[in-house]
Amino acid sequence: MITLQEIAGRLESKPEDNRKTAWNPETVDDYTLPEFNIYESTAKGAKTLLKKKLSKVLAFVNSVRSMRAEEGCTIMPISVTSRANQMIWTSRKGVSNGIAYMKEIGLISTENNYYRFNAYTDYENTCKLYRYYKENEDKLRAYCERNNIEPYWTENIVYSMEDVRNRDRSIDGSKVHFKSKLKLMKPSYMSNVEFEKQLTLCLYENYPGLRFHIIKANEINNLYYKDYPEFRVRFQPKFEWSVDGSYVKRIGIRATNSITNTKKADRVNILNNYGLTLEKDINASVPRMTLSLNFGHWIDESVDLYELIYRVMEPSGDFTYEMREAIKKLHMRVYFDSSSVATAHHIWRLMDKNGVLKQDVNDTIEAFREAIIEAEGGELYGSDIFYVESCVYLMTLYDLLSSRHMVWQVYDCFYSTGKEDKEQFEEMISNGVRFNFDEFVRKYWRE
Repeated sequence: MITLQEIAGRLESKPEDNRKTAWNPETVDDYTLPEFNIYESTAKGAKTLLKKKLSKVLAFVNSVRSMRAEEGCTIMPISVTSRANQMIWTSRKGVSNGIAYMKEIGLISTENNYYRFNAYTDYENTCKLYRYYKENEDKLRAYCERNNIEPYWTENIVYSMEDVRNRDRSIDGSKVHFKSKLKLMKPSYMSNVEFEKQLTLCLYENYPGLRFHIIKANEINNLYYKDYPEFRVRFQPKFEWSVDGSYVKRIGIRATNSITNTKKADRVNILNNYGLTLEKDINASVPRMTLSLNFGHWIDESVDLYELIYRVMEPSGDFTYEMREAIKKLHMRVYFDSSSVATAHHIWRLMDKNGVLKQDVNDTIEAFREAIIEAEGGELYGSDIFYVESCVYLMTLYDLLSSRHMVWQVYDCFYSTGKEDKEQFEEMISNGVRFNFDEFVRKYWRE
C-alpha cells in the first residue's frame, strides 16, 4: 500500500502554494513630479462629492503604505480585481474610475499599460504598473486634514434583531449553514441582495454568536484600526451563486483583512514597517479547534495533534518529521471533503500517478480520514470550523489591542508589538485563546 508520505510527495502544489512573491518597492531616481491639483467646483453638491472621492483616495493611500517607498517615486501594480481596492471602490469599474481620478490629481501616473503581475494581495490579477508619488501623497494628506476628510471605510453590515424576528419565513432557515454544496433557491420576487440579507438573518438564528462577533469586528476597526485600513477586519458571510444566479450554492465565512493573503515568507516588509517584533501562531489550529469542540474545552498546544492522528494509524511506528509534514499537507484536503472517496478522487487527479494503483491511494486515504475523525474526537465540522476559529481569534485580537499592543492577525497567527519576550508573548496568546474558546463554547456553541 502507498504511504501518506509518498502521496504527499507526488501531489502537485495547491494554487495558493504557487503565488508569486509580494511586491517589493521599486523606486525611480530620475522622474518629473506631476502637478498636484484638486479641482474644486462651485456647483451644488460638488463639495460633498469631492470629499467622498478624496476619502476613497485617502483609504487607498493608507492601504499601500507597505508597498511604496518612504519617499520619492515608487513603481507599483494597482489591480482593478484586488479585494482591497474593490472594498474601497465597490466594483472593478469603480476601481478604474478611482485610478483615473488619482492620475487626474497627480498622485499616480501610468508606467506600463501592458504588464501582467500577481498583485500584492490577490492572485492572477492582470494590472498595469503605475508611478506613485510620495510628495503628492503628502500634499493630499495635508489637503484632507485641512478639510476634515477622513479615510473611507465600509463597516461590516449588522442587521437588527427586529430584522431577524421579521425575516421571510418562507425560507427554510434549517438549511442555511456555512457549507459547500448548498442549493438555496432564491424566490422569484426577491433580488440577490435581499436574498443574501434573508440568508444572513437565518445565519444569525443558527449561529447565536455571529452577530455579536460582527459587531466586535466593527468595534476593533473603529477603535484600533481607524488609521490602519490594511489591518481592518472583514467578517461577513460570503455567498457563492450558481452560474445562472438562481440559487446560492455555498456560504463561507472567515475573518480577514486586505493583506491577509501575503505569503508568510513575504511578510517581512509589513512586520518591519509597523515594528511587529513578536509572533505566535496556534499549532495545528483546525484539528485543535475540532478536538476542543468535541471535548467541550480547549486542548492545550502541548498535545501534538498530528502525532495523535499518526498513532491511530501506526500505534508503535516512528513518527518522523517527514510524516508530520505529509499529514499537515494532506489534512485540510481530507477535512473539508465529504468522504474519503471524494478526497481520494481529488488527490488522484492532482498527483503523479506513475507506477501507482488508484485503489492503493483510495485505501490509504480512507485509513487516513478515519484516523483524523478518531483522533479529533469523532466529528468534523466542515466550514463551521472557520466560523469558530474566527470568533475565538477575533476576541483574542480584541484583548491584545485593548492592552495597547499593535497587532496584525493573519488567520491563526498574531504579529504584535510589545515589551514581552518571546516566551511571555506566546504564553499570553495561548492563555487568551484558551479563555476565549471556552467562553465561546459556553455562550454560543450548539449542544
